[in-house]
Amino acid sequence: MRMQKEEKIVVVLLLMALGSLAVAFWAFGPEEGELDSSSDSSSQKDAGLSLEGQVLEIKPTKSGGNLLLKLDSTQLPIFIPARAGAKEIQARIQAGDRVKIRGTVSAFQGNEELVVSRQADVQVLTA
Repeated sequence: MRMQKEEKIVVVLLLMALGSLAVAFWAFGPEEGELDSSSDSSSQKDAGLSLEGQVLEIKPTKSGGNLLLKLDSTQLPIFIPARAGAKEIQARIQAGDRVKIRGTVSAFQGNEELVVSRQADVQVLTA
């Protein structure tokens, strides 16, 4: 039983369509690990990050009433928005204080930073 010319064309077109779908799925499909929402990296980002260290620098932003901190234990800058109590936190801490800070990692202008969401997430351990 031989296939007719039209049948061969249909088979080739079906194979081309399947190949296109496979390439599209590979190119536009979810990244590795995105399907499993219980993976360690995604649950760690959802749960937040806690850092402890000595305050090296306290720097208010030029506008907005926000605050930037640098700790000796990490290169990750710590961003405290005004709505999270930046003024109150600035009044409580000084350079040299040992603190424990909890927040979520976020990207700002292509760089990661730890963003504090509440005033209670910044604890002074020793002055």
